[in-house]
Amino acid sequence: MKKLLGIFLILCVISLSLAEGASAGETRTVVDQMGHEVVIPAKVERVVIASVWPLASVYCLYMGSTEKLVGLDPAIISAAQNSALIRLFPDVVNLPSGFSQNGSINAEELLKLAPDVVFYSSGIPEDYDICKQAGIPAVGFSLSIKKFNAIDTINSWIELLGDVMRRDFDTAEFMKYSKNIEALVSNHLKDVNDEKKPRAIFIHRYDDKSIGVPSGPSWADFWITASGGVNLAAGNGNGVMSVSMEQIYEWNPEKIFITNFTPGQPDDLYGNKVGNYDWSNVTAVKNKQVYKMPLGMYRWYVCNADSPLTLLWMAKQNHPDLFADVDLDAEIKSYYKRFYRLDLSDQDVERIYHPSSAAAGGIK
Repeated sequence: MKKLLGIFLILCVISLSLAEGASAGETRTVVDQMGHEVVIPAKVERVVIASVWPLASVYCLYMGSTEKLVGLDPAIISAAQNSALIRLFPDVVNLPSGFSQNGSINAEELLKLAPDVVFYSSGIPEDYDICKQAGIPAVGFSLSIKKFNAIDTINSWIELLGDVMRRDFDTAEFMKYSKNIEALVSNHLKDVNDEKKPRAIFIHRYDDKSIGVPSGPSWADFWITASGGVNLAAGNGNGVMSVSMEQIYEWNPEKIFITNFTPGQPDDLYGNKVGNYDWSNVTAVKNKQVYKMPLGMYRWYVCNADSPLTLLWMAKQNHPDLFADVDLDAEIKSYYKRFYRLDLSDQDVERIYHPSSAAAGGIK
């Protein structure tokens, strides 16, 4: 009897090993936001996030950890070092980043990480080509798939992550929250006519050589218009355009927002500390209405895991009186507790509001 039992146990082990081997070779197909049909392992275990920088915060929100991450672009790590993400997932800054050099994937270094899948930005199609040639599945995430509506974009990214990672995450709860915030902002602004909307611009690049302002369809356009402002740079082409001080004087913005992709700070404008620019007669500067975009789990300028909070923050800057009933500090704490299971102190919230210039590091 003991001999028969032993044989039976051996057969069970062999069967289990064969089943695991078969499972390891199984694949499935997902459709990414570029429309590519991508064949990936049935169970994804090793993930690299390349050029789609904001996705790391969304990935950690969805997964609840850095589990399965084996590589991140350097620009993601520089933001993480100065963000709330490092508090929740301190190991994120130690992940390998050498596969991305000067904004381009090095196939040889990428292969050393043995990823099951690489996540990349639709704006960097060469990443897909490099991965394809290296035989690595690459899934594209689009920044413009929802016409730069950050709320809809974040929701679409979570859905695609669900297709790839298949984790038990309450997608419906998160989407409901983000849409509720969007509705709250819209309702507060429903009676605001064009005359009451502040004229605003974003500064995306700022140094002694040039001032870069996002124009055309962009995150800047979404944030400003969705929060009840007028984007002075709208309709001036696409991308980030270099503008002169003469153009700034002509626009004379009432509100100026500085992204985390430049080390520039409000004090640089208030004190004319960079280059030969003179901001002293610009309305936003005279009235101390220049704001650095906050940095929570990631840079708040682009779509990220904190996008609902970004919209609420923008609305309070553009219309402080209308949103006086919104306790943003409490909302941020509640959001982080609810979705990240992280208790924030008052000091933590202040750090989100006032990010270091160093957060712009790693960007070429």
